[in-house]
Amino acid sequence: MGNCSPSPRRRGRATDPGSPPPLDSTVSAPTVTVNSISVSPYALARSPSVSAAAVDAEDAGVVRVYGSDACPVAWRLRVSLLYKAAAPLHFTPSEAAPLGRPVLRLSAADPEVCGTADELLRRVDARFEGKPRVAPPERPRAASPAAAAAAEVAELVRLQHRSAERHLEGVAAKVAEMVKKGKKSGKGRTVVEAAEVRRLGKWYGDAMEVMLEHARMEETLIFPDIQRASFPGVCDKVNEQHGRHLPMMNGIKEDIKTLLTLELGSPLFHEVLVNLSVRLKALQDHTKEHFKEEESDMLPRLDSVRRMQREEGKVSDKSSSAWASEAVATMEVTHSKLFPFFMTGLLPQEAMQYLDLVCRCTKNTRHLVSMLRSLAERLEDANPSIIHNNPTKLYEHLLVKSP
Repeated sequence: MGNCSPSPRRRGRATDPGSPPPLDSTVSAPTVTVNSISVSPYALARSPSVSAAAVDAEDAGVVRVYGSDACPVAWRLRVSLLYKAAAPLHFTPSEAAPLGRPVLRLSAADPEVCGTADELLRRVDARFEGKPRVAPPERPRAASPAAAAAAEVAELVRLQHRSAERHLEGVAAKVAEMVKKGKKSGKGRTVVEAAEVRRLGKWYGDAMEVMLEHARMEETLIFPDIQRASFPGVCDKVNEQHGRHLPMMNGIKEDIKTLLTLELGSPLFHEVLVNLSVRLKALQDHTKEHFKEEESDMLPRLDSVRRMQREEGKVSDKSSSAWASEAVATMEVTHSKLFPFFMTGLLPQEAMQYLDLVCRCTKNTRHLVSMLRSLAERLEDANPSIIHNNPTKLYEHLLVKSP
């Protein structure tokens, strides 16, 4: 991988770069006037611009990324560095990066380098030790294309389970905290604020939407073929569990709506809050048990499902990622407006695994950039200790900071 220097930076207002060339283009993108954007140690791209001289005077350990604002590799680098939280960052939007690819400089003492996403991410891991590893792991060679496709879909499903579990855990913990505050408040004191209840409703509403979309994906894309490849009735229990969860989720949603209409701190408010806590605990327990059964009983059958699909001529061996790509495309809301929410339910290493899956399985480059941009914008002001240690606390932190 050779060294690649971008064109010199010029101060001023950035012109509209338009559509970037494809990543494998052999023609360099046009040179445009760019902003030099300085950001705090844990922020990116939305900070006010500063002069190049001010940037050059910064700490020599600053990581610099140059790349098109419409380049998915540049956005993946930026998101990965946010999760790594290893050093301050500067991003310079630049269409002049060689072959439309981003350029990375790990410190003032390092050369500027360009390459594939995996090559640049491996450089980040080599320079900044510790978790999470941002470069994709070396995957063991699958016994067959069917096994490779099944492993990808199984990984996608498991990570979606982990995000849903943690968000339910976070909502339940928040309600338990509100109940505890209510018990300590005494008569005449209101310690639960209306804003807390509204944020609780937003948090739970997003979790419910992701869970329902995940269930629909399984019911339309996975379960029917598992049923055919195994034996009649194998998916009846999990489908029945999906049906039982919906009334429970709707009941919790109604309890939160009721809270918004009641006088804060009143006996009836506290009674509904306690009832909500009980319902959430029951939903948590049922959901965790349901996911455990799916992962032990359903996911091991995916290999035989894919073999059956190949024998029936429904799929080819050309792309082992085609099945996971279909699953990603099916979850439109989760992978658009709720993508930052979904990702904050994952631990950093899990987030890197899911990010790798999404980047390999999302065929629409513009949509992929939109997903990565939305995640970076939500993470840019977050304290890395929250990101690394408690994903649900991260989402609560972002809820408080939201307008």
